[in-house]
Amino acid sequence: MKKLYIVIALAIFVTLGLVVFNQFTKEFLQKSAETLDIVKDIEKYEYKIDSDVLKSSFYLYYNYDELYSSISEIEKNIKKLKNGHLNHFSHKESRKILDEYQEEFNRKVQAIHEFETVNSLIKNSQIYIPTLALRYIQIAEKPDLEYFLILNKIISSLFILKNSHDKSFINELYQDIQELKKFSFADPELRQFHRVFLSHLNVFLHNFPIYYEKLDYILQDNKDTYIINRLKETFIRETDQEMKIITAFSVGATGLFLGVLGYLAFLLIKLESNNRLLKKLQRNLELKMVTDELTGLPNRKAFFLREGNYKEPTFILVNIDNFKHINDLYGSEFGDQVLVKLGSFIKTFFEKEKIKAEVFRLGADDFGILYENLRDRTAQIVEKLIKEIEEHTFIIKTQDIGREIDVELTINVSAGVSYEKPLLEKADMVLKYVKKRREKYMIYSPDLNLAKIIEDNLKILSVIKYAISNNKVNLYYQPIFDNKTGEIAKYECLVRIMDQSGNIISPMFFLPIAKESKYYSIITRTVIEKAFERFRETNMEFSINLSSEDMTDEEIVGYIYGILENEPEVAKRVTFEILESESIKNYEQIYTFVKNVKNLGAKIAIDDFGSGYSNYSHIVNLEPDYIKIDGSLIKQLPYDLYVQVIVSTIIDFSRKLGIRTVAEYVYNEDVYAMVKSMGIDYSQGYYLGKPSKKCCIH
Repeated sequence: MKKLYIVIALAIFVTLGLVVFNQFTKEFLQKSAETLDIVKDIEKYEYKIDSDVLKSSFYLYYNYDELYSSISEIEKNIKKLKNGHLNHFSHKESRKILDEYQEEFNRKVQAIHEFETVNSLIKNSQIYIPTLALRYIQIAEKPDLEYFLILNKIISSLFILKNSHDKSFINELYQDIQELKKFSFADPELRQFHRVFLSHLNVFLHNFPIYYEKLDYILQDNKDTYIINRLKETFIRETDQEMKIITAFSVGATGLFLGVLGYLAFLLIKLESNNRLLKKLQRNLELKMVTDELTGLPNRKAFFLREGNYKEPTFILVNIDNFKHINDLYGSEFGDQVLVKLGSFIKTFFEKEKIKAEVFRLGADDFGILYENLRDRTAQIVEKLIKEIEEHTFIIKTQDIGREIDVELTINVSAGVSYEKPLLEKADMVLKYVKKRREKYMIYSPDLNLAKIIEDNLKILSVIKYAISNNKVNLYYQPIFDNKTGEIAKYECLVRIMDQSGNIISPMFFLPIAKESKYYSIITRTVIEKAFERFRETNMEFSINLSSEDMTDEEIVGYIYGILENEPEVAKRVTFEILESESIKNYEQIYTFVKNVKNLGAKIAIDDFGSGYSNYSHIVNLEPDYIKIDGSLIKQLPYDLYVQVIVSTIIDFSRKLGIRTVAEYVYNEDVYAMVKSMGIDYSQGYYLGKPSKKCCIH
């Protein structure tokens, strides 16, 4: 017991430590974000100051309050930075750059004060000189037309020089003034006017170089904005270093916490040997043995105990499609909530249908429904169940940066049905068959045996052989659009075959079987051959899909190298799309192939990136030109915050490596708008263009 108390105390201590550490991390992130916002505010006010100075140079009457308000805001923000997060020892370099910026900003402010003074003098002259020129008409009994024209020319030059900020006009002004000086007047009043007018011109000429110099320094020097950019970049780099330290500490603390919990669990298990505790727990254990802890539904053991109670059982086995993808995308806790919601939904469905059924969770993402008879309604019940599940939007609560949010999720399911015992075994058998054929459900029948599957495979092989022998391996082309221009950038070549009746067969039905036969490499070679033939006389780019089997087949690889060497102009326009998956066994062969085709001018795209297996280290080594973001992410992009974060990470990762991105499965306007707003380079999908045998190739 003493050990137990010590471990409990240690667990509490570690837990409190984690709580404190989490609070510290939260405050750190908040302070870092606030600091970065202040720096960005300074940038904003810098641009506003430059804009206000420029306005003041153009407007004859200008209120400087906004200008000095911006200066005041920058000074306040500098003070905030000095008294805030930048005081931390890890931001010494940022603090030094801030001091450098403050000195430069003070110089700029001083220049603004000087500019304001000289600008006022210039404006006064600009206003007074034209007024003064009008006085000449008033006092001259017979105005000298040549003299008056020179006056007007000088006034025009003043305005042009002032508003254009072009010093080249000052020479012309000097010449006009020299011409003006040649005039003399006998009339004392005109002589006085002439002297005063020249005096004001001298004031303008004296102050304009100073005015031009100060304005040029304020608007063109940009040293202060350069320094503030350095400050931002340095602060971000320093913050990243701090985050690495925090992450390392977090991993260590979590490891310690798990170790303490593990040891605590070990001690508790030992204490269960106490007879009194065993007797007390016995009733709970009996219930837990037949209850799924997560969903509260009867479990697998309960199913085996109860299936014998049914005389004419109907058993439905429901499985979530691609549940692993949900766990990979959102985490296991999120996935657990999905399982709980689905179990409850199925149970409610049968209650609404007034069918007395038992719902079981049989393990992982498998749910079983067991009820008596109703076999004449089985197809109707299963179809309605699948339809309602797939049309229902599940609201899953999760955490995002310390706050709870609701994620809307739709799921797809498949089902296997059995009337014969062993129910679970036969339902599972037919469910696997359904998954393989990508259907929604099937009822087990003794006729559904291996011989039938083999027969179907042989039929497909016969179609493949016919298509190859009769030139019925065809290409369909789907356009890929440039998101900046909205124009077609390239086409993806998609293989189809035609059977004896003229039906077009999708690759999902024949490629898996072709891969097990000698025909697969022939299909690949035919696709490459027809693609080059179609695009040879065009200037359009195109892409061809390759599997790992293609890239490790010496014959196919040799053929690809040969055609690229023989047709270098076409090679520049072809992209090979490869699937990054767990099926790749020998990456060295893949790396060699990719390197060689790139050396021959071709490009490489990683297909279906983000589909559940995306190894970033391999991507870096492959050095692709494009990454095609998987449709399972793209189709949820406008509606799922977590998917947006993941796709944003992929875009940022790609952009930093100079890799262009392509969005697959763009099926509506919302998805297309989000794809463009996030900066993805290209888009592909039925909303923009379906695969077609006839395509517009330019």
